[in-house]
Amino acid sequence: MALRSENFLLRRYIDKAMVDLPALPGVVLQVVQATEKENVTTAEIEGLLSTDPAIATKLLKVVNSAYFGLPRQIVNVNQTVAILGMHQVRNLVMSIGVLNVLTSTTPRVAEAQKAHWGHSFASASCAESIARAKNLPRKDIEMIFIGGLLHDVGRLFLFTLFHLPYQEVMKESIKKGEPIDEVERRILGTTHAELGGTLAEKWNFPQGLVNMIRHHDQIPDNMIDPGVYCCHVADAIANELAGPEVVGVFRPAHLRAQQWLGFSDEQWEGLKTHTSEQVEKAKDMLGVA
Repeated sequence: MALRSENFLLRRYIDKAMVDLPALPGVVLQVVQATEKENVTTAEIEGLLSTDPAIATKLLKVVNSAYFGLPRQIVNVNQTVAILGMHQVRNLVMSIGVLNVLTSTTPRVAEAQKAHWGHSFASASCAESIARAKNLPRKDIEMIFIGGLLHDVGRLFLFTLFHLPYQEVMKESIKKGEPIDEVERRILGTTHAELGGTLAEKWNFPQGLVNMIRHHDQIPDNMIDPGVYCCHVADAIANELAGPEVVGVFRPAHLRAQQWLGFSDEQWEGLKTHTSEQVEKAKDMLGVA
């Protein structure tokens, strides 16, 4: 369906906001680049993070949250890298960087963001559980966790910068029983997944993470990507836990992804239960609570 003139104008505003959106903090990109080197040291990562105390402090808060359940308090970046590993620290720094760019002090928007992150934690925990069940490499599991956490970054962008128009999209989805991405396409001329993929590219995220964000709703027919499958199934389960008032009307997980997962009904229900329990632990992570 062609966009009405006012919707076309809204799309123009969205495109401009994408261009004008600030870059991630410089230290985030520096950490990402450093961790791509084989000979990177813990001291180098600690030195980079020391240049941005706000991100370093947030990282320590995340690591000491109930979600990770560590037996003792972590007091510096050196310990964080030693316990979580270089790539997990990199991935958490990327997520914190996104939070710094897409945040709001407006109460109504902040409440929507809180609900958004609750759903994101559910997706991250569920995606990580699926990746472990499929015996994927540790490095992939760590990236898939962040894929689950950031899969809806496009929705966060819309919640934060276009709150009222996006609330109308949500209401339309619920009222008509129409999948949220179809309503987004009709009213906004794009979807939150497409916007998220574009943001991930703008911020120079690794291609695997870009794919998880861009394709978590609709998996291309020719795509066989365990990370995308994990995030897709996890998103479907997290959608059930969140309800339409948070995520709109959603589709069930694609049959192809369910077949790849290969879970029995009992395993599927166990995954839902575990995901719900992990969300309770994650409420103080990244400042949600």
